[in-house]
Amino acid sequence: MKRNMLTVFCAMLFALFVVTASDVSAATKENAWDSGKVETEVKGAFTFYSHPSKDGKEAWIYKIGVKEGKKSKSLSIPKNIRGKKVTRLGIPDDPKSESCVTLFGGYIEPWHDVDGNFGNKAMLIQSIKIPDTVEVIEASSFSGLDSVKTIKLPKKVKEIGDYTFYGCNSLKTIILSDNLKKIDNSSLWDCPSLKNIKISQKNKTFQVKGNCLLRKKDKALICAVAVGKDFVIPDGTKKIVPFAFNNATSPTIHIPASVTKIEQAAFEKQPLRQNINIKDVTVSTENPVFARDGQCIYKKSDKSLAVAIPDEKGELRISDMVEKLTPEMSMVNCDTAELDSLEKLVYPKNLKYVTVPGFSRIKAKNVYFTGSVPAEVKKPKSATGFAKLPIFCHVYVPEAYTDVYKAWYKQNKCYSSVNGWHTYNPETGL
Repeated sequence: MKRNMLTVFCAMLFALFVVTASDVSAATKENAWDSGKVETEVKGAFTFYSHPSKDGKEAWIYKIGVKEGKKSKSLSIPKNIRGKKVTRLGIPDDPKSESCVTLFGGYIEPWHDVDGNFGNKAMLIQSIKIPDTVEVIEASSFSGLDSVKTIKLPKKVKEIGDYTFYGCNSLKTIILSDNLKKIDNSSLWDCPSLKNIKISQKNKTFQVKGNCLLRKKDKALICAVAVGKDFVIPDGTKKIVPFAFNNATSPTIHIPASVTKIEQAAFEKQPLRQNINIKDVTVSTENPVFARDGQCIYKKSDKSLAVAIPDEKGELRISDMVEKLTPEMSMVNCDTAELDSLEKLVYPKNLKYVTVPGFSRIKAKNVYFTGSVPAEVKKPKSATGFAKLPIFCHVYVPEAYTDVYKAWYKQNKCYSSVNGWHTYNPETGL
């Protein structure tokens, strides 16, 4: 009798598994789509191009065409295409390509400052309604829509692809989905009008605190809406990820005592964009990991530079407290895209270790070395394409150590890339 009951129970469990498996959406399964078949539907000024799922139940809108001469300010993406539920939007990112493609056929290259708005017929769209049926939004889908002001993501969306809303200049408010589990701040790069990030308290992965999007698990600051004269990072934040302050307009940022990790370029904009909005960064005197000295915030444990703060003249003197230069640093109050972003850069006599591309992270017309012994330079395999030492600049060294520094440059194969050699007195600066 017990054996028969066990058999019945196993059969029921198997049936439940089959039903559950059959209910899994095609949106998250690449091989579930008939990508060779195209179905279209026209609604007003827009033509929606889609691929059907192989089971005929779902639709994947991979392109939206805008009729020539039509000027529509609102876009309502349909819930169904030819009776099939719309569950996916956009084109997957091709890792072999230098560019990504938007839903409207535009090409974006953030590393070349291209956000897809050039010739984009959809630029007049001010509002977008995305149906709750959508589960997947691919990378760069809505990039370059300069007139969109508000975006609300469907509840079923669990992941936001890279560059999704990159370059949406008028975007003021984004409402993230209840079930969101993954988002990269590149999805909101170059959105200078952003004022609000909202997310339900029901979300288990993220929270919004002090106008900052934080990841609950490690208390990491993903994206900060830093507006107003002074911006204070919420107390309790432990880590700041790269480009978290991409859209910052606040001239002063304050780091609380709780922050124990500042990742590379945390306070910078993405490559090839100006980084001049943030004029100053301060840190709590009670912070156990970081401290401020002069124009620098450094890490106490290994004396590595964390944040460099040039003055309004474009001059930067690295603190004597800094002994180590690594890629794990940020620059503020300068345009990091310029080949010679600073007028004058002075390295401390205590500088001992540099990990490539440490020197390349700070570029200046005139570079001063003050120590009697050049720093030890290490170049990891991942740092291909970066020079070991400062190049395309005028180099100033103490007269007594000219031969030492020239030998250092020759050893690191950078000697021929120096614009000029000069000597000076470290005591007087002349």
